[in-house]
Amino acid sequence: MICHALLLFFILVSVTVVGEGATVAFVPTDVFLINCGDNSATNDQNGRTWTPEEVKALPSNSDFASFTSDALYQDSGIAQVPYMKARIFRSNFTYSFLVSPGWKFLRLYFYPTRYGSGFDAASSFFLVNVNGITLLRNFSADLTAKASLPESKSLIKEFIVPVHQTLNLTFTPSRDSFAFVNGIEIVSMPDRFYSKGGFDEMITNVGSNGEFVIENSTALETVHRLNVGGRTVNDVDDSGMFRRWLSDDDLDNSGIIVNIPGVKINYTEKTPGYVAPEDVYATSRQMGNLQDPKLNLNFNLTFFLTVDAGFNYLVRLHFCETIPQVNNTNQRVFSIFVGYQMANRYVDVILMSGGPRNPMYLDFNVYVGFENGLRPDLRLDFHPMMDDGASYYETLLNGVEILKLNDSQGNLAGPNPNPQLPTDSTPNRVRPPKKKGNKSHLLTISLAVVGSAIVLAMFVVVIVFVMKRKKKRNDFSVHTTSKPSTNSSWGPLLHVTGSTNTRSATSLPSDLCRRFSISEIKSATNDFEEKLIVGVGGFGSVYKGRIDGGATIVAVKRLEITSNQGAKEFETELEMLSKLRHVHLVSLIGYCDDDNEMVLCCRPIKMQSVPPEQADLIRWVKTNYKRGTVDQIIDSDLTDDITSTSMEKFCEIAVRCVLDRGIERPSMNDVVWALAFALQLHDTAKKKNDNVESLDVMPHGVVGTTTDGEDDLFSRATGHVEESTTTDDSVPVVGDERSGSSWGVFSEINEPKAR
Repeated sequence: MICHALLLFFILVSVTVVGEGATVAFVPTDVFLINCGDNSATNDQNGRTWTPEEVKALPSNSDFASFTSDALYQDSGIAQVPYMKARIFRSNFTYSFLVSPGWKFLRLYFYPTRYGSGFDAASSFFLVNVNGITLLRNFSADLTAKASLPESKSLIKEFIVPVHQTLNLTFTPSRDSFAFVNGIEIVSMPDRFYSKGGFDEMITNVGSNGEFVIENSTALETVHRLNVGGRTVNDVDDSGMFRRWLSDDDLDNSGIIVNIPGVKINYTEKTPGYVAPEDVYATSRQMGNLQDPKLNLNFNLTFFLTVDAGFNYLVRLHFCETIPQVNNTNQRVFSIFVGYQMANRYVDVILMSGGPRNPMYLDFNVYVGFENGLRPDLRLDFHPMMDDGASYYETLLNGVEILKLNDSQGNLAGPNPNPQLPTDSTPNRVRPPKKKGNKSHLLTISLAVVGSAIVLAMFVVVIVFVMKRKKKRNDFSVHTTSKPSTNSSWGPLLHVTGSTNTRSATSLPSDLCRRFSISEIKSATNDFEEKLIVGVGGFGSVYKGRIDGGATIVAVKRLEITSNQGAKEFETELEMLSKLRHVHLVSLIGYCDDDNEMVLCCRPIKMQSVPPEQADLIRWVKTNYKRGTVDQIIDSDLTDDITSTSMEKFCEIAVRCVLDRGIERPSMNDVVWALAFALQLHDTAKKKNDNVESLDVMPHGVVGTTTDGEDDLFSRATGHVEESTTTDDSVPVVGDERSGSSWGVFSEINEPKAR
């Protein structure tokens, strides 16, 4: 407490002093509003003046490479300016704008419709780059607009680009296509506004130690900017940079809305008024249940935000304590998880910002890989803490900004999105239907089911080619870019040569699939060294490895299967997949199924040579968990290493995954989160010599079945609920999410169900 008091005193002295310009909006030095294709200045519906293109900004071949045209239609909700006129490009076309040095907002406006010249923008595909940085590639404004809100007919793409003196913006049509643009906006921003970090001038690198640095040459794309719990904030209501803060009402979000009328935000020197408008900090989402705060310990405040895979993302989170009940330190304390990883363990907004109604913001960097497809969801979780007896077990979020960073090749372009799914679903999960009735802000628990018996799984290692085999070591080479000799792009399995000391699989011919021993796999991956992990997915980690004496580079995927029957099923899939070859698929060349690879008891699912109560492992685990004797089922090799707290959490996860009723079993996303939380408990306990009284631990024996009126650490809120069915007066019965996805060896799946 003394440390907290000293820290609070320091922050009060250094942060809460409101400077002369703390509440003043930013005044940009450069503001360009170009109504492309127009020949006179025109005001938009918000009163901003858009000017025609200046001749000095156009290339010398302007008349040959482009033409202007008017839209034939004006759909409902489409503004006259800047959407009803367009410049259409036949060939490469570069605008040149003289601006002051520094990062600039670059906003491109598109209205994909038919134009009077016969041009149909819906069939347009093109590339856009600025000063050598690729912003868009094979871009379809039509597909992108359709993938947003159903009523959206236009779109704005916002980028943040570094400029030294001239901003060169180039449009390049794809083959047999045209490019087009309706409006161009360029606005200055404060120096290093998105590169210096949050209010603490730090960018936390999620998943690794140390800070993340954004270089001065980095470009960014705004993927999401949300006013959490509030209305959409238009450009003219922003704090000087004409940003748009969309409402999060249409997202698959969670929690209840908090809006304190007339609240006054106290901007500070570290969080000046231009960081985000008052509307953002005045509204928020929190978990609710203030009258029963311990209930929130079983939940997360959760958000799913779709992004492009293969990029780093700057995640900026905005916070401000506005409710009267929270006006001192150690009242609301919570942890932040970004992409299932701990991003910040201890967040006390009052302590960090210096007082109530003082805004603050934190920056995080996270890499999103391809484990969940080309356009996965980035998950944000907020979980209440119990340290030092916090008054309210609650979380908080006021605003979110997610910005994509260009890759090492100077590329920001992602794939075109798929058209929006029906309104009762979202890209990576099924949304439960809303029911009529009660309009209160109850939190609903949404669970899907994971494959059965995850607890007692044995690991199987599948080895996949990622590079062509070394020619001198083999009789053939696999060229993934060359076309097969037949008309089909599928080809037969080529015979794999090379020696191995392992026995061949009994059911798979040696010319179809090579069997590796676990010792070979450990040798190839340096005993599954963490720094060799190149990807992590719902089915396990992928390691970079070398086989055949280092001659062949492979990817080793460590998969989980759930039973002896699962092993047989997996063997069948191996036989099928080993026969498939495609120019766009990595090739399966081998596997390992050594029985010594066994996620706590180190024994098979079924055993005959043990007492009857231990013959069925699942029942044995459940029984010991309810009795509080899980220590009796843990293998002796683990007892000295695993902490009692984390062991209990792991067993809780396992038991929940094999519950009889499908609606009671957690989703894969929640299992991953819970495992990360259990690992955090283990690491914390190790550091504190098993003293983890500061963290919430569910009493042993509480399995968490909702039918008994209990919830568990998997439960999460997923939006507003208008009616719920309960078994008592307070606990809603969980709903069942259906996915209809298939279980595949390599394919990531959407919330599979256990049978």
